[in-house]
Amino acid sequence: MSFSMRNGAHLIWIGLLVCCLVDMGASMEFTGAEGQWARFPMWNACCESEMSFNMKTKSAHGLLVYFDDEGFCDFLELLIHNGRLSLRFSIFCAEPATVLSDTAVNDSRWHAVTLRRNFKNTTLVVDEEIKWVEVKSKRRDMTVFTPLFLGGIPPELRSVALRLTSSAIKDQVPYKGWITNLRVNGSEPPLIGSEGINSDICEADHICLNGGVCSIVNDAPICDCSETGFQGKDCSEGLAHLMMGDQEREESRLASTSCAKKQNTS
Repeated sequence: MSFSMRNGAHLIWIGLLVCCLVDMGASMEFTGAEGQWARFPMWNACCESEMSFNMKTKSAHGLLVYFDDEGFCDFLELLIHNGRLSLRFSIFCAEPATVLSDTAVNDSRWHAVTLRRNFKNTTLVVDEEIKWVEVKSKRRDMTVFTPLFLGGIPPELRSVALRLTSSAIKDQVPYKGWITNLRVNGSEPPLIGSEGINSDICEADHICLNGGVCSIVNDAPICDCSETGFQGKDCSEGLAHLMMGDQEREESRLASTSCAKKQNTS
């Protein structure tokens, strides 16, 4: 019974850990170095769509998100401006619409961010704060041709102004901080190129042994050993060995109890 209770508690702990790992998702550290960028497949944000991520930074300025129609009219940019998120976008060369969050994000705490596109409207969600803005455009749909850029844009785009719909974006400093759990319409997009980005700590060799699954929780690697038959911080401790240790401790406890009873009766 004692072993069953410990085993049940262990399974509950594993379940809670897995939930945390799934929620955090993959992590990227943006160093803020000049020329830094991360590229993901094009986000088709023309109509009804959304992207979301978690972020942590102490920087008051930086470029978080950018995409456009390769120098014509349409673009969307998300910046950190004086510690708050600034969303700016345009459709069909209309006057850009801008919304600024009230929530400060440069406090070295994790913040959940969502961008929700709905034709002429774009909603910015920062934690519990929700703001939206509408662009005064003659066209409803946003045209997107470029990949989705996070944390900065490649130098070749900065050097050719005609390739950037928002020319002011080339003067923005790169983002410095962490981004985790990036989702586009509920799915995690693949990273297709980057420069100056420290990707998951989990990519280092031998973080988790014996097939353990590594993820980042509170900036530290955590191993999920639930499907491996092993335990420990790095999945290196065999369950059979641990069970034998439990059995030996239980036998030692019973022997001590028996000995004490004999002494009392004598």
